Amino acid sequence: MKNLIILIAIVFIAVITASYFYFSNLGHNEQSRQAAGENAEANAAAGEEVPAYAEPLWTVDLNAELVIEPTVCFYDDTSRFILVQDAYHILYAISTNGEELWNAQLPGTILDSIQQLSDRSLVFTTTERLYRIDTEGDPLPGFSLQLPQKATRGAQVSHESGKDIRIDVRAGNRILSYDGRGRYLQSRPGRSATAGERPEQGEESTKPDTSVTGFPADCGPLFYYGPLDDSDRNYLLCGNDDRKLRCYSY
Repeated sequence: MKNLIILIAIVFIAVITASYFYFSNLGHNEQSRQAAGENAEANAAAGEEVPAYAEPLWTVDLNAELVIEPTVCFYDDTSRFILVQDAYHILYAISTNGEELWNAQLPGTILDSIQQLSDRSLVFTTTERLYRIDTEGDPLPGFSLQLPQKATRGAQVSHESGKDIRIDVRAGNRILSYDGRGRYLQSRPGRSATAGERPEQGEESTKPDTSVTGFPADCGPLFYYGPLDDSDRNYLLCGNDDRKLRCYSY
């Protein structure tokens, strides 16, 4: 009988102790939640924003890391598409839904950016060649063409009036000009530029700073931020050295 009383007493003490710690933890958790809420309100009052992105809308696997910033162009009258190039010099055309439309192997890296004309054709250059293609990746008559000198900057459409087109390519201290069918027009003096030098070099960038705008931590320097459709929403196209292109909605 005495042993039974001792056993009951031990069980009673254990129940009381467990209850104490249980309710104590409940109080602590409630205090933590209240503190977290107060911190969130304080951050909001201080102007600190929670990053707008969450999981990417889609991810596209590339063969290598990006070497140029993603370019968004008009695919037809109602839609746009994305152009990116990887370190294997493959040019990819990707829909705004993350589907690969086509790809093309180029002999080198595209210099600077890709220009789109009013007829939606695309003009760009590598160090060795000048290109003009349609939105399906097919070359237009007269292109691509071998440059007589190595390009040091990307192609620029300096004149466009209907079918009257002039494309300029910086090649060292010369500017090479071609018409819309790839016919050579002239060579004139121009300021010397080094290979890969961007036209906007030395000017203040208007792109958002990924270090202060709440962009994903793994978003490299080669990114696009802006519209992909006619809505008021912006998107982030982000590529790093993991051979992927990710699209976030903002």
